[in-house]
Amino acid sequence: MTLNTHNLYQEAHQILFKAANNIGIKASLGQSDNYNRVWARDSAVSAVAIFANQLTDLYPAVRLSILNLQLAASSLGQIPSNVAIDENQKVNSVSFGGPAGRTDASFWWLIMAIQYLHQNPNDRELKEICYKQASSIFKLAEAWEFNGKHLMYVPMSSNWADEYVTHGYVLYDQLLRFWALELAGYFYKEEEWMQKAANVKTAIKIHYLLEGELSDSFFTEAQKKDLKDFDLTQRFIASFSPGDRIEKYDAWSIALLFLLKIPSAASAHKLEKAISNIFNESSKNGIPAFYPIINEGDLLYQDILLNHHYRFKNYPGHFHNGGIWPVVNGFLIAGLKQAGFKQTAEQIMDALTNNLSLAQRDHPFAEYFDFYHASPGGVDQLCYSASGYLLAFESLNKPEEFTARIFFQQQQNELFKEIENKTLIIIKKLNLNKNEKMAIAISGESGCGKTTLSLSLKKELEKVGFKALILHQDDYFKLPPKKNHQARVNNFDHIGIHEVRLDLLDIHIEIIKKGDTAYLEIPQMDWIVDEEKSISLMINDIDVVIIEGTYTALLNKVDKRIFIDTNYRLTKKNRVSRNRETVTDFIEMVLAKESDIISQHQKLANIVLNQQFDIN
Repeated sequence: MTLNTHNLYQEAHQILFKAANNIGIKASLGQSDNYNRVWARDSAVSAVAIFANQLTDLYPAVRLSILNLQLAASSLGQIPSNVAIDENQKVNSVSFGGPAGRTDASFWWLIMAIQYLHQNPNDRELKEICYKQASSIFKLAEAWEFNGKHLMYVPMSSNWADEYVTHGYVLYDQLLRFWALELAGYFYKEEEWMQKAANVKTAIKIHYLLEGELSDSFFTEAQKKDLKDFDLTQRFIASFSPGDRIEKYDAWSIALLFLLKIPSAASAHKLEKAISNIFNESSKNGIPAFYPIINEGDLLYQDILLNHHYRFKNYPGHFHNGGIWPVVNGFLIAGLKQAGFKQTAEQIMDALTNNLSLAQRDHPFAEYFDFYHASPGGVDQLCYSASGYLLAFESLNKPEEFTARIFFQQQQNELFKEIENKTLIIIKKLNLNKNEKMAIAISGESGCGKTTLSLSLKKELEKVGFKALILHQDDYFKLPPKKNHQARVNNFDHIGIHEVRLDLLDIHIEIIKKGDTAYLEIPQMDWIVDEEKSISLMINDIDVVIIEGTYTALLNKVDKRIFIDTNYRLTKKNRVSRNRETVTDFIEMVLAKESDIISQHQKLANIVLNQQFDIN
């Protein structure tokens, strides 16, 4: 009999509850293959689910996992893969991994620890322990870069896919490091960690999503040539080294990309399309951990045959080699939901619920399901699998709470509240008249907050009875984004005011202010397909039109000009976060040239703001 989602949710909670004891959280309720130990990765995944679902009765067990693992850390700061603890609650056996040490364990531990502290900020003892350990972990990670270029180079078998073939620059490990840096940087207010997180994010975007110029990468020349026409709907890089690339769709990494908001909108849509295609190819049984499957006769099959521990598990369609893992699907459902792909997330959730429900009597919370028949395999009663279901359930049912608890989104809520108060002060300075239509230009350098301020201004104006409309200068470029970028690459003199149809913007502003027509056709740049489209706006009842963009202070038909006084060096973190474009050396050169132009526009402004939106 198939269980409904509520019953399955309760069963998942019980798995974690039973696995929690006076030493921490075990990996499984079973005893085989050391699953009864406390594992860094498994504890952390359980902790993420626990915090997302606010299972407060399990917080003490999370704390014990954190402390017992940290007590066994190496002198260089590396957290062990797992520890065994005797009847006296003392660590009596420590493992850093089998053929290779686990690089992901330290980052998972840190993610778990910071999330625990976020829920329990007054735990001074753990706060101090975690800060010291984080410093050591991040220092060790820099050593693992070898070339100082923000991506770690790690051996095969050094993360969760310990019997798979990924090695070298492995995406999964880079993502966990980024997540740990971002969480720790925010929690401890360490600017150096936050800056490193931004650098790692940029390196990820360039090397795995190919959102920057390949000339800025450290692919070999032969690889650059082969990757020239790379398409995420057809290919995905799980790992690469100077001598090879493992082009397999790595579902856990794709989930983390979505959850950590790393892909641009264009890349995200391509990844979602690829996931949808894989889902159909799996007969809608779910998403395999790695895909396509490595079959006998493939070049990589001999490599996978040589890499196993107790027994060979990676038969085609099984384990890492195409197996459908509930933990991976749970993270992916959460990532898809957060990225706005609700329908795909719900389809995969239906498959996950069905798989777990059908196996619940004889193989509850199985480690994985095989690709071809969705038959349960591996260990059962696994916290990994229970946690995956809990994450998926909460992300679909309470998406805002899920995001806030796991990714500290309340910091953004605090920022919006602060901006709201400052916007009210700006509105008073504008001296608006309900009987007179007004056009307001918001200008400044890239990443200074023009769009954020425009949205806040529109929101606050409408609260007091003014109907507002926002026009974006980016929609008025003569060329769509990628073509315009290429024109800049071909000719650096292409950069400047002449790239934008300011004259058309002025015409549209005048039409809106006159209010003689009900609708207006305006251009709209589609960043996904890189082409200009058009949309029709209702404009006959607009009181205020807000125009935001770098050069909008030069518009003739605006009544008030707001200038945000900052420069591209100070806005780099904002530009990395918004994911519009990858911050490469060439982009920095472009922004330096734009900065020289835009800085001259401050004298035209009626209101000048600093980087915090305070009036100068």
